[in-house]
Amino acid sequence: MPAQLSFLTEWFETTIAGSPIWSAIGLVAAALVGLYLFWRVVKAFAALVRMISTSMASRKRRSTQGFGIAISPLMGPQGNAQTKAIFAALEEHLSLFTFGSPFELVRAPRMRAKGSKGLRAAATEWLEKSSTDLVLWGYRPRGKAEAARVEVLSLGGSLTPSDAMHSEGLLPYISKTNKETTSRVVAYLVARAIQPGLSDGTAFRPDKLAPVADLLMECLQGRDQLPDRTLLTLETDYCSMALALETDAHLQRVIEMRRRRLAADESMHPTFEIQARIDLGRALLMQSKTNFDPVRVREAMDHLKIAVDRLKADPTLRLAQATNIAVQQGQAMLSNRKRFSVTGGSTI
Repeated sequence: MPAQLSFLTEWFETTIAGSPIWSAIGLVAAALVGLYLFWRVVKAFAALVRMISTSMASRKRRSTQGFGIAISPLMGPQGNAQTKAIFAALEEHLSLFTFGSPFELVRAPRMRAKGSKGLRAAATEWLEKSSTDLVLWGYRPRGKAEAARVEVLSLGGSLTPSDAMHSEGLLPYISKTNKETTSRVVAYLVARAIQPGLSDGTAFRPDKLAPVADLLMECLQGRDQLPDRTLLTLETDYCSMALALETDAHLQRVIEMRRRRLAADESMHPTFEIQARIDLGRALLMQSKTNFDPVRVREAMDHLKIAVDRLKADPTLRLAQATNIAVQQGQAMLSNRKRFSVTGGSTI
């Protein structure tokens, strides 16, 4: 037995241990183990940094005055750079669209789904924890000037975190060349999420609304640098404000803007087309109040009739009409007291 062990030992030393191939395999294995341990150390360090960052970002607002806005770092290529650009845009321009109301920006942690809870649940939890009025998160798809796809939870001025309004949209890419225009657009879109009334031209007094309408018109001059979805939003909001202000200059801009949009080759979503035709029709009629033109009035009526026909086909409107008919029937039954008193409600 010792002789056999001695033979095996000699064979192992000459064949295995002394072989350059096996030595190389052992070296590679040792290197792989070292790389694995190094990766584990780096991963643990990144987790520590993330935990520290999250704890630093988890503070509440310093003040309860004004709006509290929490921004989570954007995921994807150049996400951190765009997050910084969004912060800078809000700090510089947000007050232009909130009528001077104070606000505080809070750095929220990166939104992550926890267990079966999705990102929206995590955002709702953060919204309540931070005592803010809005939290924004999202990601940037790959591409040099691609807009960031973001989600927003907003209290809308009076809601509770559990009832916060959820919306999805695009934030244009902020670069050195388009910074002046695009930063104001980003600030307006965030202000619009905080104050939904900005999209309704009748929600604020004309003296407060006029400067915002002028700023939106300036932003629309850089239309080539904005996503089409953002352009549609800005155009619709501007037209609502302009129709409320009713000045000749604003009405003429609405007419030119809506004519150009309706004459474009690309097809619009029915909702935007209906709104564009209504805006154009109203603006033409308002102009005719001071300077009557039958051609202009006929054009206005044509657009308004098309809008009415489109609205009649809308399922929501048809449901509302059916509901209204049912309500009227109920009211008629209740008002017919004689019938109920005689028949006891029987139709026989």
